[in-house]
Amino acid sequence: MVRRIWQGAGSAARTILLSISLLFIGAATAPCGEPDRLRAMQTEYVANPSQKVARAYHFGSQGPGDIFSNHTSHSNRLVAVYLFGRKGDLKSITGANSRYRSADEVRKIYGFLPENTVNPHAEYADQSDLYRVQKEAVARGVKHLFIVWFDGMDWPTTQAAAIARSGRVYTEGKGAGLLFQDYDAGGAAQYGFVVTSPTHDRNTPDVNTQTVAIPTNSLGGGDDARSAGPKPWDLGPLGPKAPGYLKGSSANAADRAGVKAAGRVMHAYTDSSQSAAEMISGVKAYNNGLNVTDDGRLVTTLFHELQDQGWKVGTVTSVPFDHASPAAMYARNVHRDDYQDLAREMLGLPGIMQQARGAQQRSGLDVVMGTGYGITSESKAMAPQGKNWVPGHIYIADPDLAAIDARSGGKYVVVHTEPGVDGGRAIQQAAEQAAGKSLRLFGLFGRKGLDHLPYQTADGRYDPAPSIGRGGRPFAAEKYTAEDRLEQPTLAKMTEAALTVLARRPDQPFALFIESGDVDFALHANNLDNAVGAVYSGEDAVRTVIQWVEKNSNWDESLLLVSSDHGHYLVIDDAQAIAGAK
Repeated sequence: MVRRIWQGAGSAARTILLSISLLFIGAATAPCGEPDRLRAMQTEYVANPSQKVARAYHFGSQGPGDIFSNHTSHSNRLVAVYLFGRKGDLKSITGANSRYRSADEVRKIYGFLPENTVNPHAEYADQSDLYRVQKEAVARGVKHLFIVWFDGMDWPTTQAAAIARSGRVYTEGKGAGLLFQDYDAGGAAQYGFVVTSPTHDRNTPDVNTQTVAIPTNSLGGGDDARSAGPKPWDLGPLGPKAPGYLKGSSANAADRAGVKAAGRVMHAYTDSSQSAAEMISGVKAYNNGLNVTDDGRLVTTLFHELQDQGWKVGTVTSVPFDHASPAAMYARNVHRDDYQDLAREMLGLPGIMQQARGAQQRSGLDVVMGTGYGITSESKAMAPQGKNWVPGHIYIADPDLAAIDARSGGKYVVVHTEPGVDGGRAIQQAAEQAAGKSLRLFGLFGRKGLDHLPYQTADGRYDPAPSIGRGGRPFAAEKYTAEDRLEQPTLAKMTEAALTVLARRPDQPFALFIESGDVDFALHANNLDNAVGAVYSGEDAVRTVIQWVEKNSNWDESLLLVSSDHGHYLVIDDAQAIAGAK
């Protein structure tokens, strides 16, 4: 009945119906005055991380009823893909079309044949295959490409966020409770999952010459479905015997012994830069690099190709604007931490790639937004930045920031954190100015000591709980002032501003990458309350995209890809307790 009403409604009525439904879905995140039970659980677990007790969730391979955490990094889990749009086809890379069913195809993916990786029954695709899905959709007529990237969000994190939102428990499948799980795009929604593993984990880069070598002791990538599982919610038959497999090179001695006893081998888990780069270029490579192959070749991304065809392109993130994932859309570098040079490429300025490699200097992205403002250093110990590093702002050299500013003849309207100024309003005003004058937009937010947007937390109150640091050491919760909340825009507000610029000319196609990067920051800190809140912040950005498509376009000429670069090692031991934390 609902679908018949939807299909029979006019465009104006459909927009009203959509807005009402999206507002209803989003209402569940509003603070309700009830006790914040997820925050209370997180606080309790961090206060006593070494106790071997039952908990609703833990991080790592140690199993339930043990210590809280033995892992604060990535994992080898499959990650989910949610695709919206009639021109996109996930079936072309999954199921019978999975390249993991063929040894020859697996060898093409990695450049070698990893052990225990060919699976004749594989339903999953490789993350690099998503490049082809997007490119083929463009060839079929897509004019608006959206990528919403939840850095670090794997299936258990999505499950926790959905259960905490809805109060309903599920233990397999796509699940329900979040907008990108429930929205069907008029029948154009698809679901699948992908392998994210790199070619190698270790590497020896030289940012000054922009060359790289892969050492012989580097752990190779691959995917062992019998250990990691054939689906994101299932361990393989050997998984209980070898839980350390998911930890890759971060595994401890007991983890490695378990994998060896099961007759299997470790595979490298991915890094965010490599993962995002393969999604947008179709080329798998080593960890920590950006669009540079294992043998040093520079890779062209889909954003480059689209810009060459007359598209506008932009990136928006809740973390530093030239962090791994947004930088991967456009920049090339042998190391992800060469931030000032990444900024130069993203903003169309000459940098190390031109100096060391004679690479083509591209014009830059049309929209670049994220954090990094106020994060400075005068230290000479910025080795990953190379010899051309300029003291001052870590993420963009001060002379470069001045050079791009339209007020000094540059191509960008520049807006950044200002004391007492509403960040959401400021970024929208800057976007309207950029659109009106046919300029580009650069938004730089955050502040000293805060390199990401404030966590809204699971209940939307912006009151984070304590976290776990590397080595299992607890550290205090972040605290935000009223000024922080005012001065920092939300990811959804950034998305609205980006669309104001990119969609200024209805006849010009565009591509927009949006990242909820602080999901990853939260999970590295073993903080589920912060991670769930970051998922909800990203969901708000998804809502903004959907509303724009329903009002200004349709699912024939628009494509929305929602996914992640990798998983972590969150384990839900008591889903009902998470549901009770609503």
